[in-house]
Amino acid sequence: PMSATTSPRVRRVEGIVPERRLLGTVLLIIGGIVAAGFVVDSVDQYTLVAVSATLLVAFGLSREYGYAVPAGITGGLGTAVLFITAGTFGPAATPGVLFLSIAGGFASVWILGLVADPQERHPWPLVPALILGSLGFALVSGQPGAISWIQVGVAALIVIAGASLLLRRDHA
Repeated sequence: PMSATTSPRVRRVEGIVPERRLLGTVLLIIGGIVAAGFVVDSVDQYTLVAVSATLLVAFGLSREYGYAVPAGITGGLGTAVLFITAGTFGPAATPGVLFLSIAGGFASVWILGLVADPQERHPWPLVPALILGSLGFALVSGQPGAISWIQVGVAALIVIAGASLLLRRDHA
């Protein structure tokens, strides 16, 4: 709730390229990357990493957190695709590598938020990073039984968080 003494958070973009032009350019480049995957053989495995790189450049130019979130997520997924298609490990490690790569993508969203303008310190990306990273580590380390304990832990944390929100007294 907003009171007379609080003001809304203002986002300002002071990048090298004006926001609308930058977004339009980013969308054109991403469209070209996706189209290239249909036209050029063996390019499609690099699509997500190229999209992430494009979004990282846009983030670097604008420092806008809105570019950090899809950059991290597509980067994590793209890294997984590259690792999996390279065949540098056995098929049994594939789920673990997928989870660890996506966890890394979410962790990078949080890190990019720290250098965004305005700075974004909310820890939300660390939640999926921690959960997916734990699952990935359990699978890669050959401890799939740990997944049940991770599931119980996540459920307990969600219940505790929900209860604390319901039981917390708001101070006026």
